[in-house]
Amino acid sequence: MSKLLFWAAVVIVGLLVMRLMARHAAARTTAARRTSRSRRFEPMAQCAHCGVHLPAKDAIQRNGKHWCSEDHARLGAPR
Repeated sequence: MSKLLFWAAVVIVGLLVMRLMARHAAARTTAARRTSRSRRFEPMAQCAHCGVHLPAKDAIQRNGKHWCSEDHARLGAPR
């Protein structure tokens, strides 16, 4: 009878350890998703000529306005 209780206790402890490990892995995955989402988004700018939205790092900035291309910067804002 004592062997049966011993093995039952071993199985229960093993299941509890596995459950704790699964919770820890899920928490790490959730934290990684949060940080990767925040890195994915970047500031956007709108072209003053055509209104297209593009990443601010790719936009051409002149006279305090953003442009999507050299042609639109040369043409200026529509009237």
